[in-house]
Amino acid sequence: MLVYILLAFIVGIFALIEDGKQTGLDKKLFNVGLFVFLLVVGLRYMHGDYGTYEMAYNERIDVGGDIGYYQLQLLFQDIGGSFQVFVFIITLISVFAFRQTFRMSVWPIFGIVMILGKIFTLYAMSGIRQYLAMAICWWAISELLIYKRKLLFLTMILIAYTLHGSAIIILPVYFFRDRRFNSLVAFLMILLAVIIGRSFMQFFKGAADLSDFVDNRFGSYVQGSLYGESGMNLLNYAENFLFLFLALLVRKKAVHKIPYFDFFLYMFLIYCGFLIAGNEVGIVKRLRDYYALSYAFIVPSFIYLFRDESLRKASHFIIVIYFIFLMFRSLTVYDSVFDESYYGKVIPYHSVFQMK
Repeated sequence: MLVYILLAFIVGIFALIEDGKQTGLDKKLFNVGLFVFLLVVGLRYMHGDYGTYEMAYNERIDVGGDIGYYQLQLLFQDIGGSFQVFVFIITLISVFAFRQTFRMSVWPIFGIVMILGKIFTLYAMSGIRQYLAMAICWWAISELLIYKRKLLFLTMILIAYTLHGSAIIILPVYFFRDRRFNSLVAFLMILLAVIIGRSFMQFFKGAADLSDFVDNRFGSYVQGSLYGESGMNLLNYAENFLFLFLALLVRKKAVHKIPYFDFFLYMFLIYCGFLIAGNEVGIVKRLRDYYALSYAFIVPSFIYLFRDESLRKASHFIIVIYFIFLMFRSLTVYDSVFDESYYGKVIPYHSVFQMK
């Protein structure tokens, strides 16, 4: 647990120092925060699905049916790389992708805090394929927004799709790239989510007939949901809709403070839409989390609700502490489903230096 505490402490302190003005100090602290993140995630050992991926790597097994990941795995094997080096390189690529992603943000260090709170346990510490796919998707969004590189965006999403088929779910953001926020469009998006939610299983079973990918990849999750697999809880609802309300409340100020705010507000609406559409199904969380990037741009705007500097600092502190809390909550919740003897638990932290 000490490693996680140190990671959270370092990144949390850096995030509290950050002031949204993109100073030279902010940029240096951001790079240091990413480096610490790289060491913790890149040097991990036997957490989550690590053992499954290691076996597949050593035995040249196509673990998930994703051609891009399988070819990447074979390439590293052919050049003689160990699985531990492979994991570190994957993490290095993801960290570079995050660095590129948060070029868009005036609060880049909070981006790392968001990662800790929202995708650290399930993806960075446990998974490999979807984690890398997610990082590339986020990088692709920065290319689309900053440089208007539409073809590059689509190419990068295709690459991410070959790593994990779920990456295709991010494509709808393409249509919001230059769109100002519109209340009617937002209402229709929420209404669509409600309609899908009322017939969720029928919707995904129908979608499963459209392609072999959906049938093979989503089918197991859909079947799992029939047996009570649940993806959401009360905290999800309270958090998402409180944040949505605050984002709408602060929007007029935020659009002048935070670049691409309207784009990420639409992205957050889609995130909330997944919550409405499939609150009882585990697959929804896997799809929804591609849109978690919106937190990094929406949540810092909340400080602009206050004019008083002391209130702004207090709200900044509460926001950072809350996401650090989410990190430790996810670590403990993840481990709670496993037997005490299961070595793949994320607590305590294991590094490659503890390999047996």
